[in-house]
Amino acid sequence: MTDDPPESKIKCASIAVALAIDDEELRERALRALNGCAQRFVPAADVKTADVVIADHLTREGSLPIGSAVILIGDRAAIEDAVRRGHAGGLSPSFSNGQLRIAIEAAAHGLTCTEAHTETRPTFDDEADPGGNLPELTLRAVEVLQQLITGASNKEIARRLDISVHTVKFHVASIVAKLGASGRTDAVARAMRLARSMI
Repeated sequence: MTDDPPESKIKCASIAVALAIDDEELRERALRALNGCAQRFVPAADVKTADVVIADHLTREGSLPIGSAVILIGDRAAIEDAVRRGHAGGLSPSFSNGQLRIAIEAAAHGLTCTEAHTETRPTFDDEADPGGNLPELTLRAVEVLQQLITGASNKEIARRLDISVHTVKFHVASIVAKLGASGRTDAVARAMRLARSMI
């Protein structure tokens, strides 16, 4: 028999939520959603001590901590901008109580949260380059890259492609250099972003 407490006695830690909402109607709706779960969501003293901040604007630089769990209520472009800045995501002004509560839970656990129609993919520095095309790779290099994407080690790649480990290392180094990557993991990430941008 275990000493686990009954489920009714297990308490979840509360989440401190701050509101940085200027629009009075949105503020009232957010408060109503939070009041429905008063034991789970508690008011934070200010945005700096909050676990999650709900805002309807991202104004001047530094007004909200970068990378903090900020949920922006706004249009699609504003939400995408917030995600690019490292915030937790956002909801449209027509959010429901349930959507807001779920978004707060997700943000408190370090997840990005947006509605399904909103783009959540961050923009990387190398994606801003309009000439971002896939580099020319040999057929063998492409095969090695495909294996890298699966997470295969050099030995596994050598065995699968029936080549030497030395040859695999040569191709990996060539792929890393041609993609301007810092290593094999970065090369895979860059290749995936470039491929996705061409779809």
